Amino acid sequence: MAISSPGLGSGLDVSGIVSQLMAIERQPLTRLNQKEAQAQAQISAYGNLKGGLSSLQDAMTKLMDAATFQATKANSSDSAVLTASSDSDAVTSSYSVTINRLAQQHKLGSSEFADLATFGGAAGDALTLTVGAESFTLDLSTAMTLSEIQAAINVEANETGVTAGLITGDSGNQTLVLTSGSSGHDNRVQLSFGGALDANTFSFSMLNRDENDQLLAAESELDASLNVDGVAVTRGSNRITDVIEGLTLNLKEVGQAGVSIAQDTATAKSAMEGLVKAYNNVRGQLTSLKSAGTSASVLRNIEAQLRSMLNTEATGLGSYSYISQLGVTTNSDTGKLEFDSEMFITAMEDTPDSVAGFFSDETSGFAVRFDGLLEGFVKSDGTIDSIIEGSNNQVDRIERSRESLQRRLEVVEARYLREFGVLDGLIASMSTTSDYLTSQLDMLSNLAGGNKK
Repeated sequence: MAISSPGLGSGLDVSGIVSQLMAIERQPLTRLNQKEAQAQAQISAYGNLKGGLSSLQDAMTKLMDAATFQATKANSSDSAVLTASSDSDAVTSSYSVTINRLAQQHKLGSSEFADLATFGGAAGDALTLTVGAESFTLDLSTAMTLSEIQAAINVEANETGVTAGLITGDSGNQTLVLTSGSSGHDNRVQLSFGGALDANTFSFSMLNRDENDQLLAAESELDASLNVDGVAVTRGSNRITDVIEGLTLNLKEVGQAGVSIAQDTATAKSAMEGLVKAYNNVRGQLTSLKSAGTSASVLRNIEAQLRSMLNTEATGLGSYSYISQLGVTTNSDTGKLEFDSEMFITAMEDTPDSVAGFFSDETSGFAVRFDGLLEGFVKSDGTIDSIIEGSNNQVDRIERSRESLQRRLEVVEARYLREFGVLDGLIASMSTTSDYLTSQLDMLSNLAGGNKK
């Protein structure tokens, strides 16, 4: 009779025996899994290191820009009258600014009309709005109410920037209001008419008023008017960028304010702090990787090149040859950078051009050279990518080996089950024979005992 379950006939724990044998057979698979985990950890660690080096390169990019060291800051003595900002093109100086008039967006209002009053209705009737070089023509050959005209103006196809509003007064009559999208005389709303329509049809008039709530006397007064150190300036916007190089004035209200431009060391100081933070982060990553035993020779090489760059003399760049002269030094115990911001700011105030040249000179500036070194590490197919690619290839090899080993283990397990199945059947057969012989011997013994009686 066939045995349906391993060990059922003989009493052997065939499943347990095979399971223990397979545990031994699977030990190479466990080692493969461990190697894969190590390779994946290395991929992750070097990916993080590449990110850290890229951040350090970003910090160098800021220091490569001479504008970082030439930044200025503007201050207004009365921010209610005007605010000011400046860039690296501005020079340290001060100005007195008197605002006589703010720029306004041109507004035109029609006479009051009943809400059911219509305009146009004859062939050729039209209203054209023009702002600068843009025009929009409203076809009034079919008569429209003011409400309908308003809707027809406020469409996407109208590229003049003019918007139409409708005011309903206490009398119930309506006034159509046209407003330019931009301020100044050059952006005023100009009207022209076609057919039977003319300027008297709507009787538009300017609605703009000055700070004393008086109607402007002329459209030219839509421009801002100010005096800068006694020099008359007229502009169509309240944001003025072309009066003093590198300085932007934002006009707020009529009045007087002083504007000063000073050197802004905060921008450069922040860039230096970013360098120190990014370098120390990379330093910590290198230390962690080395302690984990990850490609120590490569890591030592990267670390040595970074350290060498910090200590390499720069020549022909002005007053400074080493970054340590600008407040960046290496802690002898930890290997991390430390930053003396006061020392750096003093250098910025005394010799800003030399500081800028030390970092940003196009051929031998510190940041330029450091950026070139980092590019070799982080670029595609660079040092870090090569290591990561090697680890990825190792993972691929491990995966192929694992698949092959798993197939072999399946064959081995089937063979063990088959062989122990045969043994199980043999032992069961021997046990059956043994039981039969024992019973026969017992019978013979009983017979022999009976004959003696």
